[in-house]
Amino acid sequence: MKTFYSKTLLLLTFLLSIVTISKAQQNEDLLNILIKKNLITQQEADSIRSEQAIKEQAKRDKENENQHNITIGSRALQISGLVQARYQGFEQTGVNDAFDLHRARLDAKGFITDKWSYEVYTEFAANVKLLDAYTSYQFGDYLKITAGQFKVPLSYESLVSDSQLEFIDRSQVVEALAGRSKDVIGNQNGRDLGVQVSGSFAKVNNLYLFDYTLGVFNGAGYDVTTDNNNYKDIAARLGIHPLKGLDFGASLYEGEDIPLNGIKSQARNRYSIDGHFVKGPFSFTAEYLHGKDAAVNKDGWYAQAGYFVVPKFVQLEAKYDTYDPNKTNPTDRTYIYTGGVNFVFNQWTKLSVDYLFRHEEAAVQIKNNILEAQLQIAF
Repeated sequence: MKTFYSKTLLLLTFLLSIVTISKAQQNEDLLNILIKKNLITQQEADSIRSEQAIKEQAKRDKENENQHNITIGSRALQISGLVQARYQGFEQTGVNDAFDLHRARLDAKGFITDKWSYEVYTEFAANVKLLDAYTSYQFGDYLKITAGQFKVPLSYESLVSDSQLEFIDRSQVVEALAGRSKDVIGNQNGRDLGVQVSGSFAKVNNLYLFDYTLGVFNGAGYDVTTDNNNYKDIAARLGIHPLKGLDFGASLYEGEDIPLNGIKSQARNRYSIDGHFVKGPFSFTAEYLHGKDAAVNKDGWYAQAGYFVVPKFVQLEAKYDTYDPNKTNPTDRTYIYTGGVNFVFNQWTKLSVDYLFRHEEAAVQIKNNILEAQLQIAF
């Protein structure tokens, strides 16, 4: 009985294929007859064939969609990722040279409708962390509302995607004051839970002169289930774009947060100004950040330049980076001078090599220079 059903199914499949092929052949024969009778031209026949092929492909694409009408790579679901394998060689005694997985991330995002979008971005290196998880509604270029977990609009460099950084590491002051590795609230990857509005306005020659972001956040950081204090923090950023390739920005953050291992909340306020310029193979970025945690004032700034000596392939870079964790202490400022080279093999793959020369104001200097190399795959 099973053999009978198998043979019957095979016969039906064969007959269906014959019918499909016959139908296609009939359409082709009909077009040839119309051409011979001079009822249509060869160009018109080719146009009909092209339209039919497009319809058939659209039909096949529709049949390949699952029950939720989602296909990989469509507007509804776009999958991307980032892998950064790093080597660090330390001059400092007692610190071991090592390879590590700097970042390993998977990103899923898309549009449910023309207005509604979402993103879920996860880190898998070391410990699994949910970085971004939000939804947005776009009223127009002038207004978008975003709710969930995402980057706080503070500092130009903090907002730059990890895959687009020109150097392997972010600047000291950004790490210390923008909710990253050296912030008093711990490493939050520059993110928090909240809601924000953003948009662009004053369009001239297809270029918006201004963009803005205003958000309200817990202040407790990312990937947490509850807020650790009863205050809500406010962050705002204004971008100015007077010319193509020239951008200026300013950020402001006002908060009341519990520091890492702290027992009571304290003021955590920030402001920053920045500028960014790109012209052909040359790029330049500078930024200043100031922070106040309780009564302690902190600040720092960096300036960096890059130039593609081989167009779109070999980029040479230099950076000056300084940070003072306590303005009342005259001997705790740190300076880092970084020289680097990027080999951009294609839009997905990049090899970066940086050398960091570190100098402290302290009387006793530590030999803590670092050589870093990082291979990046972004897809």
